[in-house]
Amino acid sequence: MKLFFLVLAIGLKGWTAFSNYNSILLGDQAAGLGGAATALVGDTSSAAFYNPATLARLNGATFSAAVGIYKKFDTRYGQEDDFTKASLRVNQGFFRSLPASTGNVIRLGDFVFGLSILVPDYDSYKGDLYKKDNNVSNLTYIDESLWVGPSISREISDTESIGITAYYTARNYTKSNADLLYESATKATLYNQEKTITENALVFVLGYYKQLNERWGFGASLRPKGMRIHGVATLFESNTQIDTTTNTMTVQNRNDPDKATRVVIPGKITLGASYRPDTSSLFTWDLSLHEGIGYIDLEDEKLGKQINHRAIVNVAMGYEKALIEWLRLRMGFFTNFSSHREPDVDLAQLQEDKVDMMGFSANIVFIAGKRIGYTFGGYYTGGTGRSSQYIQKKYDVIVKTQHVFTMLVGTAFYY
Repeated sequence: MKLFFLVLAIGLKGWTAFSNYNSILLGDQAAGLGGAATALVGDTSSAAFYNPATLARLNGATFSAAVGIYKKFDTRYGQEDDFTKASLRVNQGFFRSLPASTGNVIRLGDFVFGLSILVPDYDSYKGDLYKKDNNVSNLTYIDESLWVGPSISREISDTESIGITAYYTARNYTKSNADLLYESATKATLYNQEKTITENALVFVLGYYKQLNERWGFGASLRPKGMRIHGVATLFESNTQIDTTTNTMTVQNRNDPDKATRVVIPGKITLGASYRPDTSSLFTWDLSLHEGIGYIDLEDEKLGKQINHRAIVNVAMGYEKALIEWLRLRMGFFTNFSSHREPDVDLAQLQEDKVDMMGFSANIVFIAGKRIGYTFGGYYTGGTGRSSQYIQKKYDVIVKTQHVFTMLVGTAFYY
């Protein structure tokens, strides 16, 4: 009984918060360059997110889209697993398609208007945390968001442009835990926890771009902390104790529906550069500083959890080469560090996972008639870290390994 109320007091506070900001690369050209797109001109599907000022440098009207037609999340708890082993399982288990980003722009006088639709965050898992004999602890969760918003940009000189994007965001989070422990041949305890969050916020992206000379370009973007609009959480917990000796079953439930949330989307500032040594080659670099911020994720602070994001720096770099007139090759490298701290093994409560990742990307683009481009390729990010979980009636810190494989296709139309 005491254990149950301890779980109610502490277990309800365990929330997941996005901490690996580069698990999904946006755009077709930008994804091939490792997400180094702040000083990139030409990728309509990602420009509104990385730097809306670059939209003003486009000629005419364009439309482009990029889709992760195959996305495999290979996540394992309690064991380390490197890339070579995970890559042998890309055809096993659950995978899904994910519409990463779309964008289109039109020019009206001095202004360029655009519409951007993208999925910048997604994570999921379904499986066991622990299994031995009849004792088992498992976890199921899905965490995803959709961003939709207009952009406006214009040139302020022959070499400079500015822009802004206003995204309306929608986040959906569902998590379920089940923990079954046979304490003896006649006694067993089953603990269940379910949580859901729906959250809406407004996020602005401010951008600046300058063409320094024929070869060098510079870009900067600022994304302030998201403005919360609405959020609701539902929490449910159940603790069932069974004793076959006395043929008794004791059930304790707690249900907390419609709890107001105040989840925060951290801000970010990015500086980028591009370099064209000749007409067939392109190099890009990005340096991003993600905001460090702390908050309690529920307005009811007795149930809420203190979430702490560390200020972190991620880097990305890419290279594009026109092999022939109608065929281009792109490659990229990027970091995907976690903003959460290492879980404390002495802290008896759920904490955020910390998995630092690295990634690389590659794709090719076929150009038809100088107006249509078809992109094929993909990217990978992964690493090993620590996870805090409720396993067999106690809080534990275990190894977590995550690998994300994405096969991407994209199209671009210029008219």
